[in-house]
Amino acid sequence: MRLFVASSFEPAFTASVKAIADYAAANAGRGAVKWVAPENFHLTYAFLGDLPKAEQAVKGLDAGLEGIKAFDVSLGGFGVFPSARRPSVLWVGIGEGAQELRALADKLAAGLAEAGLMFENRFEPHVTIGRVKGELPDNFTRRVSDFAPAKRARSRVASVELMESALTPAGPVYRQVYSRRLL
Repeated sequence: MRLFVASSFEPAFTASVKAIADYAAANAGRGAVKWVAPENFHLTYAFLGDLPKAEQAVKGLDAGLEGIKAFDVSLGGFGVFPSARRPSVLWVGIGEGAQELRALADKLAAGLAEAGLMFENRFEPHVTIGRVKGELPDNFTRRVSDFAPAKRARSRVASVELMESALTPAGPVYRQVYSRRLL
């Protein structure tokens, strides 16, 4: 099982992320980006990789989320990884609630590590909207960065899910394996 830990968003928040992605797509140039389908928008806390069973991850997830309360997040700006000069991932960041997400991710990482799971712990609160496959126009990042703040949205982070990712020629297919509600 190829597993990761994530949270999803309320529909209005997802619609605003989609509006930013649509604007980015209209400005990116044909075939320059592989866009994430809106139903796959999520916030990833940890990619766990291939595990034979989910039980170890469920144990770590439960331990890491003990006592964590639900909270609200808001959309932040548009950005790219690793740099504007050589973008490979396009994302929309989290504004309000980013500190709470970082604290949640730290506790979650501790719980997963305590359960014996190894993973790269470089959490930055964002929603991936696309992966760069070709050359982007010179002013692309600036144009989308200027547009993104106009799309305001909030969402409640009320649960954390353990997700399975199956890779297909059409793109990844996600399936929820386990969900933990926050207090």
